Amino acid sequence: MRITPSEIAALVGGELQGPADSVITGVMPLAQAGETDLAYLEKAANAPWTVNRPAGCIIAPVDAKAALASRTRAVIYAGNPKQAFAQALSKFEKELNPLPKPGVHPSAVVDGSAKVGAGVHIGPHAVVEAGAGIGDNAVVSAGCFIGAEAVIGAGSRLYPNVTVRERCVIGKNVILHPGVVIGSDGYGYINIDGKHRKIPQVGRVIIEDDVEIGANSAVDRAALDATVVGAGSKIDNLVHLAHNVRIGRNCLILAQAGIAGSTAVGNNAIIGGQAGISDHITIGDNAVVMSRTGIMADVAAGAVLFGTTGRPRIQAMKIEAILSKLPDLYATVRKLKKKFLIPD
Repeated sequence: MRITPSEIAALVGGELQGPADSVITGVMPLAQAGETDLAYLEKAANAPWTVNRPAGCIIAPVDAKAALASRTRAVIYAGNPKQAFAQALSKFEKELNPLPKPGVHPSAVVDGSAKVGAGVHIGPHAVVEAGAGIGDNAVVSAGCFIGAEAVIGAGSRLYPNVTVRERCVIGKNVILHPGVVIGSDGYGYINIDGKHRKIPQVGRVIIEDDVEIGANSAVDRAALDATVVGAGSKIDNLVHLAHNVRIGRNCLILAQAGIAGSTAVGNNAIIGGQAGISDHITIGDNAVVMSRTGIMADVAAGAVLFGTTGRPRIQAMKIEAILSKLPDLYATVRKLKKKFLIPD
C-alpha cells in the first residue's frame, strides 16, 4: 500500500505539517517506525523525544505543535491522535487483512433451503444447514458451522471454525474470532434419584449489531428464551456467558471472565479479566468489576468493585494495604501484651 501524508491528513481530518507527498507504506509503533511508516504520539509530554525519530509521518496531539515545530518529516496534528491513528489503520487493514472474494467454495456444504445474500463468502468445508440465512457481504470462513434456521447479519465476519448453532441470531457487522461457539447448551441439570439429569436447553442466543467476540469464547443458549449480547459490546478471548445471561449495550468483557446463568449486566459496564460473577444477579449501568473480582450480589450502577468478595474498590484497597502490615502490627501487640502482663 502507498499513501501520502496529505491523504492521511484528509482521511483523519488533521492538520499537516511538513512534506505532503512523501510515501508511506506501513504502520509501526513510534519507537520502531522507519522513514516509510506511519506512527502516532499520544501525549505531548513525549514530543521532545519524538522530534528526530525517523518515522515518515507521525499523528500527534495539537498541544505538541511547539515541541515538534522543528521536525522535518511529516506531522499530522489531531485532537485525539489515538482515534485518528485508528482511522488511518482502517485504511491499511483493507490491504493487510482483506475480505475474501464472494463465492461458495466447492467443498462447502450449503443446504438448498438456506438463504445466502449478495456478496457472501463461504469458505472451505463450511456447513450451512437448512433454513439458515446469511446477509449480504457476510464472510463465513473455513470450517464454520451455521445451524438450522440460524441468521448471520449483513457485513458480519466469522473467522475459521466458528460455530453458530440452530436458531441463533447474529446481527449486522458482528465479528466472531476463531473458535467462538454461539448457542452451546446451557449448563442445566436436575438431580433425580441421585443422578444428574439434563434439562433440555431449547432457547437461543441473540448477538446484536456491532458486537465483537474474541477467540474461543462461548455463549450458551438460553433454557427457554434468549441469551443476549447488546449492540456494540466487545468480548475478549476465553470468555464464558452462561444460559439466559443478558449483556447490555457497549459493554467490555475481558479475557477469562465468567458470568453465570440469568445474570443481567447493564449498559456500558466493564468486566475485568478473570472476574467471576454469580448467577441471578444484576450489575448496573456503567459499573466496573475489576480483574479477578468475585461478585456474589447485585452491583449498583456506577459502582467500581475489586477483590475476591467484590467490595467497593476504595474499601478493598484499604484492606489490602492493612493486610500487608499485619505482621508488624501483630509483633507490636505482642510486645504491648508482654509489657502490661496480658496473657495470650
